[in-house]
Amino acid sequence: MKIVLNIKELLEEGQIDQTEYDKLLLLSKRQTTSLAFNLLLGLGIVATSIGAIALAPSPYSCFIFGLVVSVIGLLVKIKASDQWMVLSITCLISGLLMSSVAIVWFEDYWFQATTYRSISIMVFILGFSAYFLKSNLLSALSILSLSTLLSVGVGYEFASYFIWVEYPLLTIIIFSILAICLYSLSKKVNFEDEKLLLTGSRVSVLLVNLGFWIGSLWGDIWLEPAYFFSITWALAILGVGFWAWKANRVWLINVLGVFGSIHFYTQWFETLGAQPESLFLGGVIAVGIAILFKRFNNNLKLES
Repeated sequence: MKIVLNIKELLEEGQIDQTEYDKLLLLSKRQTTSLAFNLLLGLGIVATSIGAIALAPSPYSCFIFGLVVSVIGLLVKIKASDQWMVLSITCLISGLLMSSVAIVWFEDYWFQATTYRSISIMVFILGFSAYFLKSNLLSALSILSLSTLLSVGVGYEFASYFIWVEYPLLTIIIFSILAICLYSLSKKVNFEDEKLLLTGSRVSVLLVNLGFWIGSLWGDIWLEPAYFFSITWALAILGVGFWAWKANRVWLINVLGVFGSIHFYTQWFETLGAQPESLFLGGVIAVGIAILFKRFNNNLKLES
């Protein structure tokens, strides 16, 4: 069990004496040093494996090194004490990611195409591993990997970033259902599993908003008018935002505020263009929105 204490404040208030302060400070320094050593060692193992894969790039080397790093993490988890837990988790997560990527790479290597088969296996591995390791990162990555089955992705070229959602309507429907199911299920499990399910639900919410964003610009192959997505998105943000406010879901309120602002400015500049007047008014509105959200979050903290 971890407990967070401000020992300097406790010393000033007379809750502990100088001897206890010095002892607690020494223990905290030891734990900090151990954490730093764990992280450096874990990152060194991962960097070495990635470098070896880069020297001989193939799905075979990727899978083998991923398996080796995973085994190292598993052995550390079984044999070593709790102070090595960070090293164990770092190796296990990194190894599983390399092995999962290798499976997708294998299919592309053998058949010159990536299909739902390898992606489904990767989603299963990441989802099962997230539950086994209680890793929010793997939980988020499993949902993101699932989105690739619907042709959702990101890309990068020099000084350019891309987001694509080929089927906005399908993305919105599927991940809306998934977000609701994961959130409902999170109320019925223990605390650690609740965090995993909430992480998956939150990533699903992000994907839903991405689907609305792309749909509000170009529509969908099954539902061409972009204004349908634009209007529905605005209504969804208002409706879900009202529920989040009643349920005191601060994270959801802030995310909806961010995407509400994105939606507003997307339509603003699509309609008015990047003119000096529209840029000036848009900047004034942005400052106003920021101030409102700052006050809103302060009020929620006070109520809590």
